Amino acid sequence: MSEIILINECNHLQLNPDDLTICLVYPGETRVGLSSLAVHRIYSLINSIEGVSCDLFFIDSDSSFFLGRELKEFDVVAFSITYEDHLFTVASTLHREGIPPVREEREKEGNYPLIFGGGIGLFYNPAPFIPIFDVIYLGEAEGRLEEVIKEIVISGGELETLDKFDNVVISKKYQFFYNGELVEKIDGERKRIFRSPIFPKTFSHSCFLSGDTAFKDMFLIELNRGCIEKCRFCVATYMGLPFREKEIEIVEREIEIASKYGNKVGLIGAGVTDYSKMEELYRILKKYNVKASFSSLKASSHSPYIFKIIEESEQKTVTIAPEAGSESLRYAINKKVPDEKYFSFAEKALQHGAENLKLYFLIGLPGESEEDLKGIVDMTKVFREIALKYWKERGKTGEIHLSVNPVIAKPFTPFQWYGMNPKSEIEKRIKFLKKALSKIPNVKFTHENVKRAILQAIVSRGDTRVGEAAIESAIHRVNFRKALKERGLRFDNLYTREREKDEVFPWDMIESGIRRDYLWREYQNTFERKSTPTCFPGCNVCGLCD
Repeated sequence: MSEIILINECNHLQLNPDDLTICLVYPGETRVGLSSLAVHRIYSLINSIEGVSCDLFFIDSDSSFFLGRELKEFDVVAFSITYEDHLFTVASTLHREGIPPVREEREKEGNYPLIFGGGIGLFYNPAPFIPIFDVIYLGEAEGRLEEVIKEIVISGGELETLDKFDNVVISKKYQFFYNGELVEKIDGERKRIFRSPIFPKTFSHSCFLSGDTAFKDMFLIELNRGCIEKCRFCVATYMGLPFREKEIEIVEREIEIASKYGNKVGLIGAGVTDYSKMEELYRILKKYNVKASFSSLKASSHSPYIFKIIEESEQKTVTIAPEAGSESLRYAINKKVPDEKYFSFAEKALQHGAENLKLYFLIGLPGESEEDLKGIVDMTKVFREIALKYWKERGKTGEIHLSVNPVIAKPFTPFQWYGMNPKSEIEKRIKFLKKALSKIPNVKFTHENVKRAILQAIVSRGDTRVGEAAIESAIHRVNFRKALKERGLRFDNLYTREREKDEVFPWDMIESGIRRDYLWREYQNTFERKSTPTCFPGCNVCGLCD
C-alpha cells in the first residue's frame, strides 16, 4: 500500500484512555474500502464525537488500520454495507476474528463487541442481516448517526435506549412468521429510513488520499443525493429521494480544501450533472485551478458548463448509461431519453476532448425482446461511428467500453415485485451480446458475474432465513443452495418468482416514506411502456414529500 495522506480538515482517530472504541469495517479489500466516500464520511463523523475513537478495518488485513487491534478488542464493530452479498463477508469476517456471527450465540455467551450495521446495501431490507447484527441503522448519517453513537456512550452500550430512535432496529425485538416460502407476519415496531435534512449544508469529501485506491489520489466531493428521473429499477434514486444538492458555498470550501492536496477532484452523486449551480461550480474550479471529473453523465442534463469542465479538466473517459437498447424499453423503465440525445451528448463530450466512452446497459428488463437486445448492438455501432471521426482527426484511437449487467429487483422500487430471468436466460443474453459486439472494432465488453448478481438478488429481497443460510454457508462451507433448501426455500424461486401485489414483504418491517400503491402503479406502467414525469417541487406523487 502506498503512502496514505490524511486530510487535516477531517476528524481523525485520536485515542483517549476512556473513549468508546469503534471499528468501522468495510467488507472488502483496503483499496476498495478507501475508495468508498461513505467510509471516509462515517469515519470522520464518528471521530468528531467527544469520547469516541474510530478506527478502520478491511478484510485483507488481520488487524485494524491505525491501531493494529483485533476486532474483538473494540467496544463496537460497525459494518458499512455497500452490496447485498456483503452478508456472506460479514459472517466470515466475524468468524475469522473470533466473534460468533450468530447474534443469539453472542447474547448467550456475552463479552463480545456490539455488532452494528448500516449502509445502502442493507437499510432498504435489513431482514437477512437480523440474524447477525445487534443494531441496524436505517438511512443516511448526517444529523442522526451522531445522536445514536452519543447514546451508546451515555448508556454504556445498553441497547434498549436506542429504541427511541425511529430509524434504529434492535434485531432481537423482531420476529418473523412464515407460511412456506412466504412471510405471514412480522412482529416488531416499524422503523423508518432516515433522510438527512442537513445534507445540503454538510461537508462530505475525501478524508484519505492514496495512489492505490480506485481513484488514484483523486479528492472526492459529493454534490447531490437522489435523482429526479425516478428510473423504476434504481434503488439509489428511491432511497436518495427527495433530490437534494449541496449548497455552492459548501462545495467551494471543499474545492478549496482539495486544492491544498492536489489539483483534481471527482464529483459524485446519483445525478451529479443535474447540479443546478454548474456555472458557479465551473468558475470555482477555475478560481482554485482545480480539474474535475464527473462520476457519470446524464444525457438529459443541459448545462454547457458540463462540457467546459470536461474539456478544461482533460477528462478522457466519460460514462453514460442508456440502460436499454430501444427507446420504447427505456421509457418503460422511466428513463425518458431518446437515442439521439445520447448520441449528441456523446458527440459533445468527444468534441470537448473525451477519447473513450463507457456505456452502461441492463439486460433482463421486464418485457425485453430480442429486438431490444439488438438495439444495444446497434447503439454501440452508432457510438463508435461518432467516436471514429474524432479518433481519426486526432490520430489516436480510443475505446468504447460496454458494461452490461442483469437487472436486480430491489425493495422500495417499482421492480420489487419483478420475477427476474433465470440464470440460463441471463447467460444466453450475455452470450448473444458478447458474440455480436466482438465483431465491432474498438469495443470492450464486460459484464457482472452472473452468480454474484443472483446472490445479490436473493439477499436483496430475502428474509431472516436467507441470513441464516448465508451464515451457515460462509462459516461452515455448506452449499448456499442446500442451506436454503434445509429452511424450506428454493434457490431459483427466490429471485425468479414474481411477487404478489399484496403479499407481505420481509422489508415491510420498515417504512421508506414511499407509498406502496404508487410503486405498484409505476410497476404496471412498465408493462404498458408508459413513462411518468420527473420529480418537481411540490409534486407529492410518491408520498415522500407529503
